[in-house]
Amino acid sequence: MPSFFLVGAPKTGTTSLYHSLDQHPAVFMSPIKEPCFFAPEVAGLSPRARELYEADAAPLQAFLDGPKRVKRPHGIVLDWDQYLKLFENVGDETAVGEASVSYLGSIGAPRAIRARIPDARIVMMFRDPVDRLFSHFTAARAAGATNLSFVPWVLEQGAALRESPPSGPVWVGRYHTHLRRYLDSFPERQVRVFLYDDYVRAPAAVLRDLLKFIGVDPDVPVDTQIRRNVTLVPRWPVLYTGAARRVVRVIRSVVTERFAARARRCWRTEPRTRPAADERARLVAVHEQGIRALETLIHRDLSSWLDPRRPAGA
Repeated sequence: MPSFFLVGAPKTGTTSLYHSLDQHPAVFMSPIKEPCFFAPEVAGLSPRARELYEADAAPLQAFLDGPKRVKRPHGIVLDWDQYLKLFENVGDETAVGEASVSYLGSIGAPRAIRARIPDARIVMMFRDPVDRLFSHFTAARAAGATNLSFVPWVLEQGAALRESPPSGPVWVGRYHTHLRRYLDSFPERQVRVFLYDDYVRAPAAVLRDLLKFIGVDPDVPVDTQIRRNVTLVPRWPVLYTGAARRVVRVIRSVVTERFAARARRCWRTEPRTRPAADERARLVAVHEQGIRALETLIHRDLSSWLDPRRPAGA
């Protein structure tokens, strides 16, 4: 069974961290990132989520019954016997990890993990909540999930705070609440918080500290330079509308996959826009009380998160 969990937050480099940890010879990472076993509510957050979960049942079972020598990017695993299959290839590794960012905001996940694996180590990565929200918003825009601007989108997402259980990207950013919930279930020595700002500036140093925390040799070289799950947006948005999109689809159907991959790299780019100072100021005001409480809890100065002029990612 897992000896440690990377519980979030989303949009804080957890995918890159998962793959970095997987390089270490003494670390075994679940072949499915985000199995979400200890947060079963994710399978029913919406009719679409339930539909996808049910449609994936047979392919997921086939994967779990197979050799599992390659990673599967998704697959919600809610049955205990199925969950244990994720770790049946563990060999000489001394640290066994699982990474489901849904566990951070899940009301029941801390108690559920504690009940099954009381000695588990809990790892969290926290990012400036406004930066993290903007990254989530940018990904939603790139996927065509919204046409709203930033603040209206945040207000729309805030409706999920009133649901039972609460969910959504705004809820996830209430770090103090989530950390407190884990500290109510686990001894403080078993919970470790890292900051995304530190990870961006010195990924190797953060990874070294993490490896020591989970009990493996921190001096084994691991590549931390490969970025994963990077949000990309159209370089020329006109190609994604109307007749132009249909033409692109026709061209895509007759070219090789290698050519198509190169073309995608050319016509998609990382987003360059940032929230305006007034937008950021509105959201900083919403998060200020929680940020101050988190400062006290983790004994770190987070005043830069409260600066309305702070550029995203700074």
